[in-house]
Amino acid sequence: MTTTIRTHEVTVPEADFRVSPLDEAVEKIRDDALTQARKKLHIRYRGLDLESLLRHPHFVGQFMHGLISGVAEALAVNDQRVQAIYTYDPALNTDSESGEASPLDTTLHLLVRVATSSAALEAFIAALDRALTDSLKGLPSPLFAERKFTLDVSLITEKDVRLGLGPAGLLSAIFTPPIKVWQRRA
Repeated sequence: MTTTIRTHEVTVPEADFRVSPLDEAVEKIRDDALTQARKKLHIRYRGLDLESLLRHPHFVGQFMHGLISGVAEALAVNDQRVQAIYTYDPALNTDSESGEASPLDTTLHLLVRVATSSAALEAFIAALDRALTDSLKGLPSPLFAERKFTLDVSLITEKDVRLGLGPAGLLSAIFTPPIKVWQRRA
């Protein structure tokens, strides 16, 4: 219900500051991921403040895993065409001999196998990405402060998988195949 306020004979709509259901869902995804990451820490580190925890790659890695799980569930619940969801690390290189750790990537890389692609699913992914990115900017860490996006989602069909087209070709990788995060039951 929109209410109006009369000021000097001018009708001005009252500001609507309600939180959207998507914003609430994203906050739950973020908070659940933080809680699960904290639980996986050694007991002596669980009491550290969030800013300190977000400086530790192990904690951030567990947090990102939790985010991936939450995003996968949101995608699956939103669209029945989603058949399976995979995650992968494009920086992972098993041939690297340098021994150097690659920089921490806080982008969530997902392959989403769909029966058919749709503009509605693409719009939902874009909205989810905006809401998640905004939510993560509120964390006390430079890893998330200046992000423009968080999700890197590639929609792939059965035909793409069968022919190994584009990102679907990653599913047949030998050394570093994507990890299945979620699959719809038949």
